[in-house]
Amino acid sequence: MIQDLHCISFLSDFGLKDETVSVCKGLLLKNDVDLPVIDISHEIEPFNIISGGWLLRGALPFFPIGVHLAVVDPGVGTARKILILETMRGDFLVGPDNGLLIPASSELGGIINCWSCPETQFHQSRISQTFHARDIMIPIVVTLLAMVDPTSKYDPMRLADLVSFPAMPSFEKDSVNYGTVVHIDQFGSIRTNIPWDVGWKGNARFLHGALQDQVLPIVGTFAEVPLGSPMVLEDSWGFLSIAVNRGKAVDVFPVNIGESVSVKMTMTQYDAER
Repeated sequence: MIQDLHCISFLSDFGLKDETVSVCKGLLLKNDVDLPVIDISHEIEPFNIISGGWLLRGALPFFPIGVHLAVVDPGVGTARKILILETMRGDFLVGPDNGLLIPASSELGGIINCWSCPETQFHQSRISQTFHARDIMIPIVVTLLAMVDPTSKYDPMRLADLVSFPAMPSFEKDSVNYGTVVHIDQFGSIRTNIPWDVGWKGNARFLHGALQDQVLPIVGTFAEVPLGSPMVLEDSWGFLSIAVNRGKAVDVFPVNIGESVSVKMTMTQYDAER
């Protein structure tokens, strides 16, 4: 049974230049939805599932239980499925089956039910093959808010059949931490999925990629290094981040979202100078 839902959240790569976001929100009002709609971000790099999924993961644990619409959908109009995921906490996530919803679902206690929605369940005179958010996903959100049991309308799916989040999970081997660049934030800081809870201190030596052979100080705040200097520190969600004090790390280290990264902690002055 659907429990009380307290909000709608909305994340996309639509941007705010065009009318797409306002159309989706207008349709909610047109269908008498009166819950608050919280915009997580509409400035996700176009088509970047990794960045969108990571921001959704970071945001939703701070929200009340609700329906969460996320649309970063480079496969729109293809045979990819449209998902409705129910989480242990009681939330419903709606979006494409491309891995986008997986990290956030895990943060909300995991997925307990999953359905897909065939287009044939909607009877608009025309479903655009380039705007499924408007023509399919918003009607799903409205249906969930009307407390309609998803089992009565949608096709059940096995969790094992869901597309995985397209970023290499972090892991540690032989004192080296491996992970993925998952986001470049507004300040140009490079965010990774490497957990901070390994006791980082001293210096961080990077072993390959755009950061190869860089040895950066591990600090607690931006101001612990001179202006314009790079550093490694814990981001606001408990993961390793590379930043520059009053600058943009991505300008210094031109990495891409989705790029793998490996780093080890080193304490000696010899290592720091190599």
